[in-house]
Amino acid sequence: MHRNYFTLYHTAMELHARLAGGFVFEIHSQQKNELTLSFITPAGEHLQVIMVLRLPELCLFTREGINRRKRQSANLLQDACEREVHGVSMSPCDREILISLSGDCTLVLRLFGASANAFLVTEEGVIADTCIAGKSLAGTAYCDKADLSSPDIIRELERLSQQKERFFALVGNTEGSKPQLAPGSLPGFDQAMLRTLSERAGESGDPEHLFDAFSDMFYELLDPMPQTGRTPEGKPLFSILHRPLPESAGYASVLEGLNRYSSAMWSWLHAIRERGEFETKLRQQLRKIEKELQEYDPGMLAGKADEYQTRGHLLMGALSFERSLPDIITVPDIFHPDQPDISISLKPELSLSDNAAEYFRKAAKTREKLGTMERRKTEQEERKALLESLSGEITALLSPKEVKQFLETRRSELRRTGIEPAKTASGISSRFRTVKLTASATLYIGKNATNNDLLTFSFARPNDIWLHARGCSGSHCVLRGVTLQQKDEIRKAAEYAARYSAAKHSGLVPVMYALKKHVRRSKRLAPGQVMLEREAVIMVHPATEAD
Repeated sequence: MHRNYFTLYHTAMELHARLAGGFVFEIHSQQKNELTLSFITPAGEHLQVIMVLRLPELCLFTREGINRRKRQSANLLQDACEREVHGVSMSPCDREILISLSGDCTLVLRLFGASANAFLVTEEGVIADTCIAGKSLAGTAYCDKADLSSPDIIRELERLSQQKERFFALVGNTEGSKPQLAPGSLPGFDQAMLRTLSERAGESGDPEHLFDAFSDMFYELLDPMPQTGRTPEGKPLFSILHRPLPESAGYASVLEGLNRYSSAMWSWLHAIRERGEFETKLRQQLRKIEKELQEYDPGMLAGKADEYQTRGHLLMGALSFERSLPDIITVPDIFHPDQPDISISLKPELSLSDNAAEYFRKAAKTREKLGTMERRKTEQEERKALLESLSGEITALLSPKEVKQFLETRRSELRRTGIEPAKTASGISSRFRTVKLTASATLYIGKNATNNDLLTFSFARPNDIWLHARGCSGSHCVLRGVTLQQKDEIRKAAEYAARYSAAKHSGLVPVMYALKKHVRRSKRLAPGQVMLEREAVIMVHPATEAD
C-alpha cells in the first residue's frame, strides 16, 4: 500500500513538517519515469523528493543530501525553483500532494495511474507548466476536485465509521445476501485494501462483522504503523496497518518506511529484470540448438559420400574411355549393369585418374564431416540438456539474493552454453560483490585482501565513498552514485561493511568512511591495508541475510 491515499496523506504531513519555510532548489529528471524535486529545508539541509511515474511497484520516496542535475538531464518546472514552500498538504479528494509556494503558485504531484504528472498551477487555477505533455496542458485549467462534487475522503470515511446505517446503505445489507465491496464503494480504498477488509471480516458475510472490521481498519489508517516486509517469493511489501507483514520491520515515520521499501524494491526489480534477461537468452539458445538438431540429416551426408565413392570407382574403371566433352564423361554403371550409363562431371584440367582421386577425396571429406556432425550433435544435445536445467533453476529464483548467487555459482555453466553474465561498464566490477542500493547507488564489496586492493586502487574513483569496519579486519567497500550528504545510502552501505567484517556478530559496529581520494596506501603495508584521511564514523547494526 505504498501508493494508496492514506500512505500519501501521512507522507504529505511529514513533508510539511520538513519543508514548510524552506524553498525549492531545483527540479529535474535523470532517470526514465523518475522526477527529482530538490528542496532546502528551513534548517538549511538538502532533501530530495523522488517521484516515480508509471511504475506500479514504486511511487514516492526521499533522499537526504544534494544531488545536482547532471549534464544532459532534463531541467523541469523552472518557474517553481527558488520559490519558498509555504506548506504541503494532501488533496482531500484524490492522490495528489499539493505544495503551496510563494507567488500564489501550487506544485501538484499527481500520483495515480497513467495520469501521474507534476503541475505548476497559478492562483487562477491555470496550469503554467508540467513535467509530461507540457505543450498540450500548459495554459489549460487545472481541475481541482475539491471544488467539485467528489467527497472529502477522510471525512466521508469518518461518517461511515460512526453511522452504521449509512455504511450498510453503501455496501448493501439485504437480508440473506453478503455485502458487496465493489471497487470504489469505499472512498480511498483500492482493491488491495478492499481484499484486506474482506479477509478481516471473515467468510460469514455478516454485515456487522464487516462494519466492525471497517471501523478498526479506518482508525488504523489514521494512526499509521509503517512497516516493510516480504512475500514468500521475496517481493518487498509496505503497509501502514497495525497487523505485521511477513518478515516485518517497523519504522518511526512513513517516509523512513517508504525509503527502505523503495530501496528494497529497486533491488528486487533489478534482480527480476536480470533474471528475465537471462531467461530470454536461454530461450533463444534453446531455439537455436533445437533448430540445428532438427536440420541434422546424417543419411543425406552418408548418401553423398557413397555417391562420390562410386563415381571415383567408375572413373577408375573407365580410364581408357574418351571424354564426351572436356568437363563430362559418360560411362557404364558397372555396379548396376541393367541401369543406363552415368554421366560424371569432370575438371577439364585434370586427367581421369586425377578426377577419380578428387572424388575419393570428396568422399573422405564428407565422411569426416559426418563424424564432425555426429560429435557436434552430441555436444548440442549436452548443451540443450544443460540449458533446460539452467532454465528450470532460474525460473524458480525468487529473491535478488538467489539471482545473484545463481549468477555467481553457475557462471562457468553459463559460459559453456554461450551465455556470458552481463558485465558492467567498468569491466572489472564483476570481480567484486555488488549490491544495488537504489537506482543510482551501487555498493561494491571486496572478497579478500588482494581483491580489496584491486577494488580500492584500481576500480574506485576519487569521489566514490570508501567504507570499512573500524578496528577489525573486513572487506573494503566502495559506494558509487551518491555524495557525502546522502546519509541514508551511506548508512545502508555501512551496514553491509559491518556484515562483511570480523565484527559481523556484534550488536553495533563502528564503520569509518571517506572519499576514496583520501585513502592512501604505503609500501610498508600489506595488500588490503590502507591509511585514511578525513574519515567520519557511523555506528550501525550489521546487515542481515534478508537485506
